[in-house]
Amino acid sequence: MIARFEIVTSKSPRPDAERIIFCDGSGGTLFRAETDLELSHWRPNQTLKEYRGDTSTEICFRFLDNPLPGPWTVAVNNHLDVDGILSVYVLLHSQHALSHRETIIAAAEMGDFWGWGEPAAQRLFQGVTLQMDALREQQVETAAIYAHAFARIPGLIDGSDAESSSIKASLEPLRRQLAAVTYGLIGRTQHGKRFAHYVIPACFDDDACAAYVPGFNEAVSNKCTLWPQVHSRWDDQRVRLVSIARDDGWFHSLWYPGYLWADTERRWRTPGIHYRDGMESYDLDHPQLMDSLRELQALETADGTWAAGNGASPFHRELQSLFPVVARFNAHDGSAAKSRIEPDRAAAVLASAFQ
Repeated sequence: MIARFEIVTSKSPRPDAERIIFCDGSGGTLFRAETDLELSHWRPNQTLKEYRGDTSTEICFRFLDNPLPGPWTVAVNNHLDVDGILSVYVLLHSQHALSHRETIIAAAEMGDFWGWGEPAAQRLFQGVTLQMDALREQQVETAAIYAHAFARIPGLIDGSDAESSSIKASLEPLRRQLAAVTYGLIGRTQHGKRFAHYVIPACFDDDACAAYVPGFNEAVSNKCTLWPQVHSRWDDQRVRLVSIARDDGWFHSLWYPGYLWADTERRWRTPGIHYRDGMESYDLDHPQLMDSLRELQALETADGTWAAGNGASPFHRELQSLFPVVARFNAHDGSAAKSRIEPDRAAAVLASAFQ
């Protein structure tokens, strides 16, 4: 639908076009409200109501459903991630994208929201992410990384890509962990409508994996005992407590839905968390959660602190950088510590904050 794309930065001149679509991000001072269009879930958001969705990729699909008339000639983005690449792809390669709408949206959610996707979406997310990371390390220009991704997207979706076998192998942690939850090796219990609890036996992985929190748009690997994409399979719109047994205690971490940083349209908003611009920091004002953490601290016999990513916590900066983990039991240096509170007790206390 769109003939070309450009990557801009804060110092870039306005692209040579009368009417521009800014995808997955604001155009800043380059945006002209009278001629341009924003299709984005980033704050502050000027996307028209009829196009708003969850990922920017979904928003671009909604634009294709009912395009605003006009000579739209260029799609613009300002950063590098899977949702950004896929949102531009939807506009430039619309016919192919529309044939694989669910897969492409799910792949975008795997990157931006730590969401679940079926195998084709997993291949697409993993393949684009691995290539993106490799080319970025080689200092390849962002626009060239987009173009490389566009060329591979069809093969990643249908499995004909030359690296499909190695990509499938790299996704083994998702398959293994999904099976462990499905067959009860990892326990899952739901408490009310908005809280779920995962309990993982000590036989899984080591302390480093048990304490690991994947970063934004991180490729799947063996680094993490339970990838958030897996618990999003069942609990995308719930708060989740993940309790991982160790020989001398438990790693407890509280995960919020991964989409909360974005300006989503139809999803549950967890009480008390408010992002401003982008996803660098948030305000957390949830008295019931703070009461629950104080109750756990009173019950705790291990050396450490139950804390959340709010301004009152000595670890709020460290915890905010670990989103979607919002609270956990911490050592004095802010790293994950082993609690002596049993999982059922921790879950009962924390679940009461979300009833």
